[in-house]
Amino acid sequence: MKKYILQLIVAVVIMFGMMAAAQYIMIKHGSQAGQLAEVSRQLEQSEKIAQIKNQVERAVWTTQKMVEKNLSNPDGLYTITNQLVRINPNIVGAGVAFRPGYYAKKGKSKLFAPYAYDEEPSVTLKKKKSSTPNIRTELLPFDYIERDWFKNPITDGKSFWSDAYMDRGGTSIVMCTFANAVRDDQGHVVAVIFADVPMEDVTMISDDSPSDFTDDIWLLFGLMFVCLLTFCIIIWRAVVASINYKNEKVDADKQSLIDELEKQKTVNRRLTERNIELTNKVKDLMHPM
Repeated sequence: MKKYILQLIVAVVIMFGMMAAAQYIMIKHGSQAGQLAEVSRQLEQSEKIAQIKNQVERAVWTTQKMVEKNLSNPDGLYTITNQLVRINPNIVGAGVAFRPGYYAKKGKSKLFAPYAYDEEPSVTLKKKKSSTPNIRTELLPFDYIERDWFKNPITDGKSFWSDAYMDRGGTSIVMCTFANAVRDDQGHVVAVIFADVPMEDVTMISDDSPSDFTDDIWLLFGLMFVCLLTFCIIIWRAVVASINYKNEKVDADKQSLIDELEKQKTVNRRLTERNIELTNKVKDLMHPM
């Protein structure tokens, strides 16, 4: 019995050692996999951002030429901005913001900025490429003079990408804005054309990456299975040995009791024979021949 108890203790120690080794390898493997996944994610994100930026910039530059050709028709700018949002899956809002007073009879407070935006951006972000978005066109509903996306291009005439911000205008989602200067026939910067790009489009990277188990992990799992099987066998043998030990003890006690009874029978038989012998002697004394 002591032999099986010792084997059981050894098996338990091995099991705990294997579990600790498995945890260490899995943590190490997970750390390495996490680092590789992060590098891959950053590379993929950089490539995706570059691709989306390129697409947005090209769309805005193309539309900018159309705006510059239609400066004499301000009402037509609503259609142009609407089309920019409708046909570009990475853009949920776009507009043309003019210098104050450029169109004296247009806009509010001398500000004129036709703006088109998707009324359901959260839905359209997923379905825009295969469905027709619901685009609404109106004047930009806030003072844009001090916004970076307006001030920078209107001042230096260069393209501008804004930092991420929460839009409070048409779409009310986190986005960044690309803006470029609009020039008249004399080359003067008279407005800024801009496009709102949702951050979901820029940063959305799939998290469904397959997890690959290395050979050492599979080997460790195999060893753990063998150890567990051995552990179960030792427990089974210990249980069987315990049952056999109890049965053997019962059998030994039973045999001891049987031997004791036999001895008692022998003593009783001898006593009986002795009593008979004494009785016969007494009879002989009482009735002599």
